[in-house]
Amino acid sequence: MTDVEGGDSPLKEEAIEVMEGVKLVGDLKSYEGSTVEEQVDSMIKTHSVVMISKTWCPFSRDAKDLLSKQIGVTVHALEVNTHPEGAIVFKYLSGSYKHYTVPMIFLKGAFVGGCDELKALHQSGELERRYLAGLIQREQTAGADKVETAKLIPGERSKAMIPPFWFPNQVNNWVVRLTGAQVFILSVISAAQYYEIWGRYLAVGLLVDFGLRLLAGSSVSPLGMTATVLSSFMKPDFRPGPPKQFASFCGLFFSFGAVLFYFLDFEGHDIVGAVWMGMLACAAGLEAFLDFCLGCVFFGFGIQFGLIPDSVYRIYTSSRQEIVDSWEYKFSDSQAPVPTRVNVDPTSAISLKYKVKTDEWTKDDFDLIRHMQVDYFAMPLAISGLALAFKVASNWSNGLEYPVSGAMDGQERSLVVPEIWQYVLSAMGAFFFCLFVLLSVARAVLYPNKICKEWDSPYTSPAFGTISITITLYAYLVYDEIHSREPSQGESGIHKLGRVLWWIGSVAHAILTVIKFGEWIGRRFEMEHVQAHWMIFPVGLAVSALIAPIVGVFKPDNVNSVANVLIARFFYSFAWLMWITLFVVTFFKVVTTHNSDDRLRHGAWIWVAAPCILAMAEYVICVSDPGFENATCYTLWMDKYFMGIFLFLGLTWATFPYLGFFDKGVFHMGYWIEVFAFDTLAAAASLFYTLNGYQFSQTIQFIFLTIASIANLTAFWHTCAGVIRGREIFTPKVKWGPLSFMKLTHEACRGNMGTLLYYVENASVDDDSAEARENLGLLAAHFNRFCIVHEEHSNHEDKIIFKTFNDYFPEHAKKWNDDHEEDHGKLDQFREKANKVLDTSLDVEERKNALTELQAELPPFLAHFEEHMRGEEDHLNPIGRKYLPIQLMIEMNRKVWEITDAERWEVIIPFIILGLPRHPQRVRYIKVLTWAMPERAQQIGAIIYRNVDAVMWERLRVEVPAIIPRGAPGHMRYY
Repeated sequence: MTDVEGGDSPLKEEAIEVMEGVKLVGDLKSYEGSTVEEQVDSMIKTHSVVMISKTWCPFSRDAKDLLSKQIGVTVHALEVNTHPEGAIVFKYLSGSYKHYTVPMIFLKGAFVGGCDELKALHQSGELERRYLAGLIQREQTAGADKVETAKLIPGERSKAMIPPFWFPNQVNNWVVRLTGAQVFILSVISAAQYYEIWGRYLAVGLLVDFGLRLLAGSSVSPLGMTATVLSSFMKPDFRPGPPKQFASFCGLFFSFGAVLFYFLDFEGHDIVGAVWMGMLACAAGLEAFLDFCLGCVFFGFGIQFGLIPDSVYRIYTSSRQEIVDSWEYKFSDSQAPVPTRVNVDPTSAISLKYKVKTDEWTKDDFDLIRHMQVDYFAMPLAISGLALAFKVASNWSNGLEYPVSGAMDGQERSLVVPEIWQYVLSAMGAFFFCLFVLLSVARAVLYPNKICKEWDSPYTSPAFGTISITITLYAYLVYDEIHSREPSQGESGIHKLGRVLWWIGSVAHAILTVIKFGEWIGRRFEMEHVQAHWMIFPVGLAVSALIAPIVGVFKPDNVNSVANVLIARFFYSFAWLMWITLFVVTFFKVVTTHNSDDRLRHGAWIWVAAPCILAMAEYVICVSDPGFENATCYTLWMDKYFMGIFLFLGLTWATFPYLGFFDKGVFHMGYWIEVFAFDTLAAAASLFYTLNGYQFSQTIQFIFLTIASIANLTAFWHTCAGVIRGREIFTPKVKWGPLSFMKLTHEACRGNMGTLLYYVENASVDDDSAEARENLGLLAAHFNRFCIVHEEHSNHEDKIIFKTFNDYFPEHAKKWNDDHEEDHGKLDQFREKANKVLDTSLDVEERKNALTELQAELPPFLAHFEEHMRGEEDHLNPIGRKYLPIQLMIEMNRKVWEITDAERWEVIIPFIILGLPRHPQRVRYIKVLTWAMPERAQQIGAIIYRNVDAVMWERLRVEVPAIIPRGAPGHMRYY
């Protein structure tokens, strides 16, 4: 919202139309009253839609655009910054209604609030139905003299824009202020300790953090995620994202200035840097303690002077209420019923068995033991992986020789990580590993079937490899000294522990690899089952090969023995073969199928880990083999390390929004595999710097260690926040697939039934007013949409979906098939009655009787339909999820599309998109369709583009870039 002050530009005209549908209020004396206050009250009573606004205020412009262009009513606006009485008007109204920002909106004489409140009314449908009924001047329907031809006419398309990069449209102000408090404290410390090198590097840390927040908000920022955890107990205070992104840019500017002056070399440079830090501290303090965003003020000036488009706020204002409602839904206890088990035929071992449970139960079901999933072990794996990188970057590596002549000029490395860091990380990783082991053992005892399901699944079974890899890594982490070629003087207890851990982890991982490799050969898999996570197995073998010569698994008195080299090469050989094979297969899968299930896409980062670990293993094996010289070993391993860098850069580029390969969804534990990949790259970079000592290598090491550290920290805070909130972590995985459009269609029907009932209940044939005729037209259009969706969806179920279900379990879907046949007959009757209501050639009494019957019979039918949909969701949806192969589900999805005409999809898809209450559901519906039919993604996108407003389109296209049709910004041709 925008605070205002009065202006002094005279306006003598009573009402000048400054844009289509908006008339500017001029001389207030043309209204009744002897004082300005009385004249304002008269103006509000005189006009149906009045807005007290400001000419450049983006919220005012947004409200005017919604009312005048999209809905089609005439707005009388009084601009307080240009009207001669503007200051008096604003002071009077703000005092009367306790609303201190513009716009102030009055509908039919009633104050409804500002832009946020107006958009909330619009989202609920109350704005048009309650406040603007009879005032809308544009045509809302076409062909409304008959149900079969009636359709809705979309309003004029507005403009909207997404913030650059990955920054969110809305932010939690509690997170922003707590982040500001941290920036304030760190800036003050840095300014006070400007003469200390660590004080200057605090400014570098703030610079990096501001850069991360500029790109993606708090989700990748250590300070932002710290604030997120601290605010996890509080209800969010949502604010617009764009000005906060600009504020992050301002913070980046000030922190960059401080860093620049801190490290320049002239007299007093450090004091100048401290002054810049002081200015940053002042701005952060205002944000933290007074909730005053200085950067947002300058952002407002940018809008005022036309430097920033006023549409930048539109997505926030249009979606804020939905965001609030979605948060309430997600984090409130739904009191959902406990799931019940169904066994259709207890006498048969192969009978249909499933659970009846709701989405609300799944959402609320937080349990540390029951939902301790095996892929959670990626967390201690990643933490121990960072400990590995820090250990390689520490003095531990001093025993390695420098093969590059003259690289260090006889000097020690200048970038050496203190050993305490790897000790702390090792302890943290061990703690969480032991905790997860205890939870997993309890789960195996109480819920053995869940463990078996994870083991059998091609999607989750690779995660068992993270357990054995972590154990093997600890063989290295507890082994404190690098072995040289000289025999050691005996063996300590810690050395024995390292050897024991290596044998436990390596043998276990080798057994896992053999079993799963045999299953890949012996079982039938589709390309959909193949995923990058399978590369965890060669990565584990490579870890074993890397650590074997270091620990000395056979002869502790001679770590370079032939036996240690042989065992390392034993693991390395198959790791190398599997890496090449799986990379080719999974890369082919990603390129050709785009990993339509984007929950699996983050596993592609394991591509980076494999060559990096193999590179280090190759070097360690080589230097442990007496038959090779160090210089030869140095040249052998680098190619794989460089491959890892190229893969990292390519995957990073695929992350950018215009490609959008990696989803922007909520954090889940699968992200830890991505973090582990960063760790391995950092470890390889540290070894590379150790071996050549080049300044450039040091810089690369610093960059990758920083990336890995930030990734671990932010992932850790995300995990903590999820546990505190009881959501996403230790809850059931949300299951969806190519047939999920069934349930999403049901949800959209529920969302549209209220609107249909409203127009049925408020229809009238006695009244010949514009409002009554408008209601009848809207009744016809909404009823026609509902009939089309019902007919086509039931047709999809009867001919494709339920037919397949009945093929698997004969007659199980018969009840719902019969319901469809009966419901079609009832809808035909309702349509006939609705057409009588619309037929003005009939006498009023006949039309009234038809309307009365429709009003009496439709609500019970819709209640029955709701029960019908719930029955399908409880008793039929589990068949698709539990029994049907994914390839068959994709085939069914494609057949569903083919049996419905494109003209009807033009109705069905917008009906579902606009009827679903939460944005993730809309995104999932589109992904379900494009999963099965990637070649039709842009056709689907064109249908959506034609039938939704700019705000909805921008929100959807940034989540699923593949749907952008030719001609729309961001289009990429599907060849």
